[in-house]
Amino acid sequence: MRYYDKFKDLVEKRISERDHREFGFEYELIADKPLSRENLKRVRNALPSLGFYKNNGQIICDQGMYITFEPGGQIEFSSPPMAADEIDVFDSLLKIIDLTVKGISDKTSVNYHPVPFIPGRGSAPMLLEAKRYHDLHTLLGRTSDRGREMMKGTAAIHLHVSIMNFDEILLMWAFMCTLSREDGFAMGEERRDIWSKTDPSRCGLRCTRSEDILTSEILFEKLISFALLALELNNGIPFGNIEPHPAFEEFLVHFTTIFTDVRLNTKGMTLELRTLDSRPLHMFRGTWITFLDMVQRVMDDKFQL
Repeated sequence: MRYYDKFKDLVEKRISERDHREFGFEYELIADKPLSRENLKRVRNALPSLGFYKNNGQIICDQGMYITFEPGGQIEFSSPPMAADEIDVFDSLLKIIDLTVKGISDKTSVNYHPVPFIPGRGSAPMLLEAKRYHDLHTLLGRTSDRGREMMKGTAAIHLHVSIMNFDEILLMWAFMCTLSREDGFAMGEERRDIWSKTDPSRCGLRCTRSEDILTSEILFEKLISFALLALELNNGIPFGNIEPHPAFEEFLVHFTTIFTDVRLNTKGMTLELRTLDSRPLHMFRGTWITFLDMVQRVMDDKFQL
């Protein structure tokens, strides 16, 4: 299959560079009112006084957590990798998030809230400059009736667990698929409706177990096949139909635009659970501890999938 060998080699190479399992999260919040470009600029300008600075293109703090923004101005805090027993590190990151959000409110009057959805944001301004976001915004306006709400009106929590060897990908995938339907980890009804109607070519692969997927290799082939059928952002045709075939690096970028409940994240070589609705920090702490415990049970073969 096109791209399969290079993709598998990349995954195995990055896995080989890891000597212990790590975890991470992405935590999003939405502003209570639609933001303008000037609003977002004021938020960005406030971050240095709150302990964040630019380093190699990232807005980062000394603890290794970095901030990015979504197309509607949602703020996203991404953790550094952590070991399972580093709950003290996790708690310190939550404190930074709390202080940063309060600081932004004090300095800019922009109030961010940990809620999964605010209606009426589909027509809000598109605040990011990157071409890929504008291409996606244009495509979703053509292929769906709720895709732009997804981009600008939703907030989620993503949970990451690093992969230690290629053969365990299927085990961890099956576990996360099971978890994605459990109370506390599943999408709420409103966000699920938006997600399902964002782009049929990107959201059509529901996270369910299949008797046909018996190995990590077969799962890997299925994910690549799904990505090849997804519409390329710029020209709106299935990526696999583009002639001449795009370079492997272009496929990797395209792969990041696939909206599956569980994603193979090639940046950190993790499996990423994307179904959690955003929630207050004190509730997220309990979710995190439960997640760590369940992953350990899976690896101890105590969790019955």
